[in-house]
Amino acid sequence: MDVLNARYWIKENMTWAQYEDAGDYSVLDIFRTLYWAFPMLVFRLFWEACVGIPLSHLFGYNKGPWLANSTQHIFGGFARNTRQKRVLECFWRFSFYTAAWIYGIFVLWDKPWLWDVKECWIGYPFHEIPRSVWWYYTLEATFYYSLLLGAFFDVRRSDFWQLIFHHVVTLGLLSASWAINFVRVGTLVLVSHDIADVFLEGGKLVRYAGKHKMLTNVCFVLFMSSWILTRLTYYPLIVIRSAFFDAADLIQPDYQIFNPLQVPYVPRLIIIMLVALFLLHIFWTYIIGKIVVRTIQEGEAADVRSDSEDEAEEQEVRRKRLTKTKQQTKKED
Repeated sequence: MDVLNARYWIKENMTWAQYEDAGDYSVLDIFRTLYWAFPMLVFRLFWEACVGIPLSHLFGYNKGPWLANSTQHIFGGFARNTRQKRVLECFWRFSFYTAAWIYGIFVLWDKPWLWDVKECWIGYPFHEIPRSVWWYYTLEATFYYSLLLGAFFDVRRSDFWQLIFHHVVTLGLLSASWAINFVRVGTLVLVSHDIADVFLEGGKLVRYAGKHKMLTNVCFVLFMSSWILTRLTYYPLIVIRSAFFDAADLIQPDYQIFNPLQVPYVPRLIIIMLVALFLLHIFWTYIIGKIVVRTIQEGEAADVRSDSEDEAEEQEVRRKRLTKTKQQTKKED
Protein backbone atom coordinates (compact mmCIF):
# COMPACT_ATOMS: atom_id res chain seq x y z
CA MET A 1 0.00 0.00 0.00
CA ASP A 2 1.33 3.41 -0.98
CA VAL A 3 1.10 5.32 2.31
CA LEU A 4 1.33 8.71 0.59
CA ASN A 5 -1.39 7.91 -1.94
CA ALA A 6 -3.58 11.01 -2.11
CA ARG A 7 -6.82 9.03 -1.79
CA TYR A 8 -5.84 8.01 1.76
CA TRP A 9 -5.18 11.60 2.83
CA ILE A 10 -7.22 14.20 1.00
CA LYS A 11 -10.60 14.96 -0.47
CA GLU A 12 -11.75 12.65 -3.25
CA ASN A 13 -10.87 13.46 -6.85
CA MET A 14 -8.04 15.82 -5.86
CA THR A 15 -4.25 15.53 -6.08
CA TRP A 16 -1.42 16.71 -3.82
CA ALA A 17 -0.49 19.36 -6.39
CA GLN A 18 -4.05 20.72 -6.41
CA TYR A 19 -3.99 20.91 -2.61
CA GLU A 20 -0.72 22.83 -2.57
CA ASP A 21 -2.04 25.22 -5.22
CA ALA A 22 -5.32 25.69 -3.33
CA GLY A 23 -3.56 26.53 -0.06
CA ASP A 24 -0.50 28.21 -1.58
CA TYR A 25 1.81 26.14 0.63
CA SER A 26 4.17 23.15 0.51
CA VAL A 27 3.08 19.90 2.16
CA LEU A 28 6.69 19.16 3.12
CA ASP A 29 7.26 22.40 5.06
CA ILE A 30 6.02 20.98 8.36
CA PHE A 31 8.42 18.03 8.22
CA ARG A 32 11.43 20.35 7.91
CA THR A 33 10.72 21.64 11.41
CA LEU A 34 12.44 18.54 12.81
CA TYR A 35 15.75 19.94 11.54
CA TRP A 36 14.96 23.38 12.95
CA ALA A 37 14.49 21.84 16.40
CA PHE A 38 18.27 21.58 16.80
CA PRO A 39 18.90 25.34 16.30
CA MET A 40 16.00 25.99 18.69
CA LEU A 41 17.68 23.81 21.33
CA VAL A 42 20.84 25.90 20.91
CA PHE A 43 18.78 29.10 21.15
CA ARG A 44 17.12 27.75 24.29
CA LEU A 45 20.52 27.01 25.85
CA PHE A 46 21.72 30.58 25.33
CA TRP A 47 18.34 32.05 26.31
CA GLU A 48 18.53 30.22 29.64
CA ALA A 49 22.19 31.14 30.15
CA CYS A 50 22.14 34.77 28.98
CA VAL A 51 18.63 35.83 30.04
CA GLY A 52 17.32 33.26 32.51
CA ILE A 53 20.32 33.11 34.83
CA PRO A 54 20.81 36.90 35.16
CA LEU A 55 17.09 37.27 35.89
CA SER A 56 17.19 34.41 38.40
CA HIS A 57 19.97 36.22 40.28
CA LEU A 58 18.12 39.53 40.08
CA PHE A 59 14.97 38.03 41.63
CA GLY A 60 16.80 35.95 44.20
CA TYR A 61 16.47 32.45 42.77
CA ASN A 62 20.23 31.90 42.70
CA LYS A 63 23.32 33.26 44.41
CA GLY A 64 26.91 33.70 43.35
CA PRO A 65 28.44 35.21 40.20
CA TRP A 66 25.88 34.97 37.41
CA LEU A 67 28.52 35.04 34.66
CA ALA A 68 30.20 31.94 36.07
CA ASN A 69 26.81 30.22 36.43
CA SER A 70 25.91 31.11 32.84
CA THR A 71 29.19 29.72 31.53
CA GLN A 72 28.77 26.55 33.57
CA HIS A 73 25.23 26.10 32.25
CA ILE A 74 26.40 26.31 28.63
CA PHE A 75 29.25 23.86 29.16
CA GLY A 76 27.34 20.99 30.72
CA GLY A 77 25.18 22.47 33.47
CA PHE A 78 22.12 22.19 31.23
CA ALA A 79 22.19 18.40 31.66
CA ARG A 80 22.40 18.34 35.47
CA ASN A 81 19.55 17.79 37.90
CA THR A 82 19.82 20.95 39.98
CA ARG A 83 17.41 23.52 41.33
CA GLN A 84 18.80 26.10 38.90
CA LYS A 85 18.19 23.69 36.02
CA ARG A 86 14.55 23.22 37.04
CA VAL A 87 14.02 26.99 37.28
CA LEU A 88 15.61 27.58 33.87
CA GLU A 89 13.53 24.86 32.20
CA CYS A 90 10.42 26.48 33.62
CA PHE A 91 11.62 29.92 32.49
CA TRP A 92 12.15 28.68 28.93
CA ARG A 93 8.69 27.14 28.68
CA PHE A 94 7.09 30.22 30.25
CA SER A 95 8.92 32.47 27.76
CA PHE A 96 7.89 30.45 24.72
CA TYR A 97 4.27 29.84 25.70
CA THR A 98 3.78 33.53 26.53
CA ALA A 99 5.30 34.70 23.24
CA ALA A 100 3.48 32.01 21.23
CA TRP A 101 0.08 32.77 22.75
CA ILE A 102 0.44 36.53 22.22
CA TYR A 103 1.60 35.97 18.63
CA GLY A 104 -1.21 33.47 18.04
CA ILE A 105 -3.86 35.93 19.23
CA PHE A 106 -2.28 38.67 17.10
CA VAL A 107 -2.27 36.43 14.02
CA LEU A 108 -5.78 35.01 14.47
CA TRP A 109 -7.64 38.06 15.76
CA ASP A 110 -8.93 39.09 12.32
CA LYS A 111 -9.39 35.54 11.03
CA PRO A 112 -13.02 34.43 10.68
CA TRP A 113 -12.44 30.92 12.04
CA LEU A 114 -11.39 32.27 15.43
CA TRP A 115 -14.93 33.56 15.91
CA ASP A 116 -16.87 30.90 13.97
CA VAL A 117 -15.37 27.41 14.02
CA LYS A 118 -17.39 26.40 10.95
CA GLU A 119 -15.08 28.65 8.92
CA CYS A 120 -12.45 25.94 9.44
CA TRP A 121 -14.40 23.80 6.97
CA ILE A 122 -16.34 26.19 4.72
CA GLY A 123 -14.61 26.47 1.34
CA TYR A 124 -12.14 23.68 2.13
CA PRO A 125 -9.57 22.91 0.71
CA PHE A 126 -9.28 26.36 -0.88
CA HIS A 127 -7.84 27.89 2.28
CA GLU A 128 -4.78 29.98 1.54
CA ILE A 129 -2.30 29.86 4.42
CA PRO A 130 -1.12 33.41 5.27
CA ARG A 131 2.57 33.87 5.96
CA SER A 132 1.85 34.79 9.58
CA VAL A 133 -0.04 31.51 10.11
CA TRP A 134 2.78 29.65 8.36
CA TRP A 135 5.25 31.06 10.91
CA TYR A 136 2.89 30.32 13.80
CA TYR A 137 2.56 26.66 12.83
CA THR A 138 6.24 26.30 12.04
CA LEU A 139 7.43 27.76 15.35
CA GLU A 140 4.99 25.65 17.37
CA ALA A 141 5.99 22.44 15.60
CA THR A 142 9.68 23.28 16.01
CA PHE A 143 9.12 23.95 19.71
CA TYR A 144 7.42 20.60 20.29
CA TYR A 145 10.16 18.75 18.43
CA SER A 146 12.69 20.52 20.66
CA LEU A 147 10.70 19.52 23.77
CA LEU A 148 10.66 15.92 22.60
CA LEU A 149 14.41 15.88 21.94
CA GLY A 150 15.22 17.82 25.10
CA ALA A 151 13.06 15.66 27.36
CA PHE A 152 15.85 13.14 27.78
CA PHE A 153 18.28 15.61 29.38
CA ASP A 154 15.68 17.74 31.16
CA VAL A 155 14.81 17.05 34.79
CA ARG A 156 12.46 14.08 34.73
CA ARG A 157 8.99 14.90 36.00
CA SER A 158 6.49 12.54 37.59
CA ASP A 159 4.40 12.45 34.39
CA PHE A 160 7.36 11.99 32.02
CA TRP A 161 5.75 9.39 29.76
CA GLN A 162 2.44 11.24 29.62
CA LEU A 163 4.36 14.30 28.43
CA ILE A 164 6.18 12.25 25.79
CA PHE A 165 2.82 10.90 24.61
CA HIS A 166 1.45 14.46 24.55
CA HIS A 167 4.37 15.73 22.45
CA VAL A 168 4.12 12.81 19.99
CA VAL A 169 0.35 13.25 19.55
CA THR A 170 0.73 17.02 19.19
CA LEU A 171 3.40 16.62 16.52
CA GLY A 172 1.30 14.01 14.74
CA LEU A 173 -1.66 16.36 14.83
CA LEU A 174 0.36 19.33 13.56
CA SER A 175 1.97 17.29 10.78
CA ALA A 176 -1.20 15.59 9.56
CA SER A 177 -3.30 18.76 9.75
CA TRP A 178 -0.67 20.68 7.80
CA ALA A 179 -0.39 17.96 5.16
CA ILE A 180 -4.12 18.05 4.35
CA ASN A 181 -4.57 21.77 5.09
CA PHE A 182 -6.61 21.41 8.27
CA VAL A 183 -4.45 24.30 9.45
CA ARG A 184 -7.34 26.47 10.58
CA VAL A 185 -8.55 24.01 13.19
CA GLY A 186 -4.92 23.34 14.15
CA THR A 187 -4.41 27.00 15.03
CA LEU A 188 -7.47 26.88 17.30
CA VAL A 189 -6.00 23.90 19.12
CA LEU A 190 -2.69 25.71 19.61
CA VAL A 191 -4.03 29.06 20.79
CA SER A 192 -6.51 27.43 23.18
CA HIS A 193 -3.82 25.22 24.73
CA ASP A 194 -0.96 27.69 25.21
CA ILE A 195 -2.73 30.05 27.61
CA ALA A 196 -3.07 27.47 30.40
CA ASP A 197 0.63 26.64 30.10
CA VAL A 198 1.50 30.33 30.51
CA PHE A 199 -0.15 30.37 33.95
CA LEU A 200 1.18 26.91 34.82
CA GLU A 201 4.82 27.79 34.16
CA GLY A 202 4.43 31.30 35.58
CA GLY A 203 2.99 29.88 38.78
CA LYS A 204 5.85 27.41 39.06
CA LEU A 205 8.38 30.22 38.73
CA VAL A 206 6.68 32.17 41.52
CA ARG A 207 6.53 29.05 43.66
CA TYR A 208 10.24 28.31 43.13
CA ALA A 209 11.00 31.75 44.58
CA GLY A 210 9.30 30.67 47.81
CA LYS A 211 8.51 34.26 48.83
CA HIS A 212 5.05 35.04 47.49
CA LYS A 213 2.46 32.60 48.81
CA MET A 214 -0.48 34.79 47.79
CA LEU A 215 0.86 35.30 44.25
CA THR A 216 1.42 31.54 43.94
CA ASN A 217 -2.22 30.93 44.82
CA VAL A 218 -3.37 33.64 42.39
CA CYS A 219 -1.40 32.00 39.57
CA PHE A 220 -2.92 28.66 40.50
CA VAL A 221 -6.45 30.08 40.33
CA LEU A 222 -5.69 31.67 36.94
CA PHE A 223 -4.26 28.39 35.71
CA MET A 224 -7.29 26.41 36.89
CA SER A 225 -9.69 28.91 35.35
CA SER A 226 -7.92 28.91 31.98
CA TRP A 227 -7.62 25.11 32.08
CA ILE A 228 -11.35 24.63 32.64
CA LEU A 229 -12.37 27.27 30.08
CA THR A 230 -10.02 26.18 27.29
CA ARG A 231 -9.11 22.50 27.67
CA LEU A 232 -12.26 21.18 29.32
CA THR A 233 -14.85 23.47 27.72
CA TYR A 234 -13.80 25.25 24.52
CA TYR A 235 -11.63 22.44 23.16
CA PRO A 236 -14.08 19.51 23.47
CA LEU A 237 -17.37 21.42 23.06
CA ILE A 238 -16.30 23.72 20.21
CA VAL A 239 -13.28 22.26 18.41
CA ILE A 240 -13.81 18.50 18.75
CA ARG A 241 -17.59 18.76 18.38
CA SER A 242 -17.17 20.74 15.15
CA ALA A 243 -14.65 18.20 13.82
CA PHE A 244 -17.17 15.42 14.44
CA PHE A 245 -20.37 17.07 13.24
CA ASP A 246 -19.52 20.03 10.97
CA ALA A 247 -16.44 18.98 9.01
CA ALA A 248 -17.93 16.11 7.01
CA ASP A 249 -21.19 17.96 6.25
CA LEU A 250 -19.34 21.02 4.95
CA ILE A 251 -16.51 19.22 3.13
CA GLN A 252 -17.77 15.83 1.92
CA PRO A 253 -21.38 15.07 2.96
CA ASP A 254 -21.14 11.34 2.22
CA TYR A 255 -18.08 10.94 4.48
CA GLN A 256 -18.79 8.61 7.41
CA ILE A 257 -16.48 9.33 10.33
CA PHE A 258 -17.26 6.06 12.07
CA ASN A 259 -16.64 3.94 8.97
CA PRO A 260 -12.92 3.00 9.24
CA LEU A 261 -12.86 1.51 5.73
CA GLN A 262 -13.92 4.65 3.89
CA VAL A 263 -11.19 6.82 2.37
CA PRO A 264 -9.61 9.22 3.10
CA TYR A 265 -8.27 7.85 6.39
CA VAL A 266 -6.19 10.78 7.65
CA PRO A 267 -9.09 13.11 8.59
CA ARG A 268 -10.38 10.30 10.79
CA LEU A 269 -6.90 9.89 12.29
CA ILE A 270 -6.79 13.61 13.10
CA ILE A 271 -10.07 13.32 15.00
CA ILE A 272 -8.65 10.36 16.95
CA MET A 273 -5.62 12.46 17.92
CA LEU A 274 -7.86 15.35 18.98
CA VAL A 275 -9.75 12.97 21.26
CA ALA A 276 -6.48 11.47 22.56
CA LEU A 277 -5.34 14.93 23.65
CA PHE A 278 -8.63 15.47 25.44
CA LEU A 279 -8.27 12.15 27.29
CA LEU A 280 -4.84 13.30 28.41
CA HIS A 281 -6.47 16.50 29.68
CA ILE A 282 -8.85 14.35 31.73
CA PHE A 283 -5.88 12.55 33.29
CA TRP A 284 -4.19 15.84 34.17
CA THR A 285 -7.48 17.19 35.51
CA TYR A 286 -7.49 14.32 38.00
CA ILE A 287 -3.99 15.36 39.09
CA ILE A 288 -5.13 18.97 39.37
CA GLY A 289 -8.05 17.85 41.53
CA LYS A 290 -5.61 16.26 43.96
CA ILE A 291 -3.67 19.54 44.06
CA VAL A 292 -6.87 21.47 44.81
CA VAL A 293 -7.55 19.22 47.80
CA ARG A 294 -3.97 19.66 49.01
CA THR A 295 -4.20 23.44 48.54
CA ILE A 296 -7.36 23.62 50.64
CA GLN A 297 -5.69 21.56 53.36
CA GLU A 298 -2.34 23.38 53.40
CA GLY A 299 -3.24 26.85 52.13
CA GLU A 300 -0.64 26.99 49.34
CA ALA A 301 -0.81 25.67 45.79
CA ALA A 302 1.64 22.90 44.94
CA ASP A 303 3.16 22.10 41.57
CA VAL A 304 0.59 20.60 39.20
CA ARG A 305 3.20 18.64 37.22
CA SER A 306 6.18 18.15 39.52
CA ASP A 307 9.55 16.69 38.72
CA SER A 308 10.35 13.58 40.72
CA GLU A 309 12.79 15.35 43.06
CA ASP A 310 10.35 18.14 43.85
CA GLU A 311 7.61 15.60 44.51
CA ALA A 312 9.80 13.74 47.01
CA GLU A 313 10.71 17.01 48.73
CA GLU A 314 7.05 18.01 48.99
CA GLN A 315 6.12 14.64 50.47
CA GLU A 316 8.86 15.03 53.09
CA VAL A 317 7.69 18.56 53.95
CA ARG A 318 4.09 17.39 54.28
CA ARG A 319 5.21 14.48 56.49
CA LYS A 320 7.09 16.85 58.81
CA ARG A 321 4.13 19.24 58.97
CA LEU A 322 1.78 16.37 59.83
CA THR A 323 4.15 15.09 62.53
CA LYS A 324 4.48 18.57 64.01
CA THR A 325 0.70 19.00 64.05
CA LYS A 326 0.22 15.67 65.82
CA GLN A 327 2.85 16.58 68.42
CA GLN A 328 1.17 19.92 69.09
CA THR A 329 -2.20 18.18 69.45
CA LYS A 330 -0.77 15.74 72.00
CA LYS A 331 0.72 18.60 74.04
CA GLU A 332 -2.60 20.42 74.09
CA ASP A 333 -4.33 17.22 75.27
